[in-house]
Amino acid sequence: PHAERYGNEGTFPFILCPSRLESLKRQDLLIRAMVHVPEPVSAYIVGEGGMQESFRALAENLGVSHRIRFLGHTDQTQLLRLYAHCLGVFFGPHDEDYGYITLESMLSSKPVITCSDSGGPLEFVLHDQTGLIVPPEPEAVAAAVNQLATNPARARQMGHDARSHYEAMDISWDRA
Repeated sequence: PHAERYGNEGTFPFILCPSRLESLKRQDLLIRAMVHVPEPVSAYIVGEGGMQESFRALAENLGVSHRIRFLGHTDQTQLLRLYAHCLGVFFGPHDEDYGYITLESMLSSKPVITCSDSGGPLEFVLHDQTGLIVPPEPEAVAAAVNQLATNPARARQMGHDARSHYEAMDISWDRA
């Protein structure tokens, strides 16, 4: 929905992670990864769900809560802004069936970090071209975040390639 509203408005040093806060969505991988990601890079976690308090406690226990913003529910306008300004998007669910988040990231010209067992996102993300596919391990997620952060020109190119790949797939309701 609203594909025409997504865009890229520059890059700030944060990884966006929008999804329901549930164990299968694995926001904990990003939280644990942040231990290995140097400042000033931070993580913005958007959404609500049953794991919200557990994820906050995990961030606190790991000493990274000052670098992780739990934004809760956001309206569409704010979410579009977050996509438009992030460095990249982490979407590493376990065996997702489809994953609109991947497509929203691509529409925003942002690279996607996903996991080798994430299911649906693997249908869209091309490793080291439109994003990064890593093992579902915090250290691997951290390495991917660090790769984007230390090479912003490459991250921008992957984002551009992600948008081009999305357009080449010609995803639309009419075509479906």
